[in-house]
Amino acid sequence: MKKDNWRLAYHLMPPDGWLNDPNGLCEADGVYHVYFQYAPNTPAPDGRMARTWGHYAGPDLINLSFKGVPFWPETLDRDGCYSGSALVEDDGTIDLYYTGNIKEPGDYDYIHDGRLSNTILVKTDANGDTYSDKHLLFGTKDYPKDCTRHVRDPKVWKEDDQYYMVLGARMNDDSGAVLFYESLDGVSWRLLKIEKTGEPFGYMWECPDYFELDGQPVLSFCPQGLEAEDFRFQNNHQSGYCLLGGELRGKQAFRPFHEWDMGFDFYAPQSFVDDRGRRIMIGWAGLPDKPYGNPTDQRGWENCLTVPRVLFKKGDKIVQKPISGLKRLRTHPSRPDAEGTLTLPDASGDIEIAFADPDAGWQIQIGSGVRVSYNGCIVRLTLDAQTGCGRDERLAQVDGVRNAKILVDRSILEIYLNGGETVFTTRYYEDFEADRSLDVTFGCEGADIYAWEMRPMPANQIYDEEENDIEV
Repeated sequence: MKKDNWRLAYHLMPPDGWLNDPNGLCEADGVYHVYFQYAPNTPAPDGRMARTWGHYAGPDLINLSFKGVPFWPETLDRDGCYSGSALVEDDGTIDLYYTGNIKEPGDYDYIHDGRLSNTILVKTDANGDTYSDKHLLFGTKDYPKDCTRHVRDPKVWKEDDQYYMVLGARMNDDSGAVLFYESLDGVSWRLLKIEKTGEPFGYMWECPDYFELDGQPVLSFCPQGLEAEDFRFQNNHQSGYCLLGGELRGKQAFRPFHEWDMGFDFYAPQSFVDDRGRRIMIGWAGLPDKPYGNPTDQRGWENCLTVPRVLFKKGDKIVQKPISGLKRLRTHPSRPDAEGTLTLPDASGDIEIAFADPDAGWQIQIGSGVRVSYNGCIVRLTLDAQTGCGRDERLAQVDGVRNAKILVDRSILEIYLNGGETVFTTRYYEDFEADRSLDVTFGCEGADIYAWEMRPMPANQIYDEEENDIEV
């Protein structure tokens, strides 16, 4: 038996089973919480396999521990505790809001009939140790009549003692929208407005998130059903944001849509503000209904989250930068040659590059099957058939590349260009031999390169210390 060389060093992943959307992100009384969609390999207490939430917590976003499953599907959510969010109250307690999914047995399309979506509230303490009973706030019969049965993913926040909630929706005319609700107590809610673009922009908007950056309203959402273009909407489902004009309580105008990430694997991001005032976003490094694979499913686990990213407004766009706390995992610094090779003995590293000429072409080979290159205002991320498991190429138009940051972590890459103006995230699966040694070869004439190996964060050390019980 061997260790699983695709297990990650500094990205959160499930102990076993399936992970997808980040949920309930918050900091309460100095404790950070990262909940996530989780389908463990072991049955729920009722004996069924279940889609529910998993939970990591700790004093910061690096030193996290897995705390298990906070609640399991019951009557109100018998077919899954779906995505939701957290609101930290003034007394330090946490309100968890999420969608309880019910699929009625029968011959239904589960779009216009046969599905119930319950918006549910569960309360917990600042440590996330004890959980209240589930409280049904409203359900399918309470949503606007021009909605289909696809209404989900509540994100809740508070302004001036007023509670607000956004829900993603698919309307009966197959257009996506966001439902805005308001409440005085976080329990009794009324519809405030429905926001959508003037022309249909996809048939469904999932995982909405509303926040302000430097006083600018932002709506993040995941539109489904957009037609692919050469340099936009290259995945089967997208994830991005619009800056909004106008006030929250009135009609707001949508400015152009920007994708959060141009890679193969990014979806369902959620953000929160910590006690330091940082707007931090975490995404699922995956995609629903994807046309490519993750061979880790044969090893009993699948998917991971991105590293936490701090958001900053820059002109009419938002830039993303990995949290500075990741630097605490750095070890063995080096200065690779701009046209040389860096060997990462554990396939885990942090690479920073300053290019001598922003307009000059360059290329970087990562392992045997991944190439990142720039030429003629186009950045290409290319994976070969074996390494990509169906992932091939993603493109982005960029007016020069001044700098790059590449996070390498065994079976995931996060690539940040121009200080996080353009980002690519992808899973990749190097055919490691006895160990995880990975070569990164640079063709970046004149560039200054700094590199570090990265130590595993505490939550992931167990996977390096224990041998896998699956032949790999």
